[in-house]
Amino acid sequence: MKWSDVQFKPTKKVLRQFAAAWLVFFLAWAAVQWLKRGHPTAALVLGALAIVVGGLGLVSPTTIRWFYVGCMIVAFPIGWVVSLVMLAVMFYGVITPVALFFRLRGRDLLHRAPPRNVTSFWTPKTLPLDVRRYFRQY
Repeated sequence: MKWSDVQFKPTKKVLRQFAAAWLVFFLAWAAVQWLKRGHPTAALVLGALAIVVGGLGLVSPTTIRWFYVGCMIVAFPIGWVVSLVMLAVMFYGVITPVALFFRLRGRDLLHRAPPRNVTSFWTPKTLPLDVRRYFRQY
């Protein structure tokens, strides 16, 4: 994730999508607070927040532009850290063990190790007998 990924001038479609997602998420959160946890005050506050920001964004998306940009700026460092952590986990947790396993087994598909008891590094190439083979690459 790069700083240039943050949209400072989002389109109306993006703002409406944000408002709809905000509305659904916060209404669901309010329902959980009220029905499962038994906190009607928290549910009322979350429901009002959902309706004000989500409803306003669906009716007039340009009014919540500053709110959307603020949320994106707050969320940027989280996304940046998570992406770097996931890349490190993939590299050190998946690729490095596989590479070490291949190295221990002696696998060398690129033939990087010099061949033993050979005077030249040349690998002979067989030429196709039929010229039409050039048009069938695979």
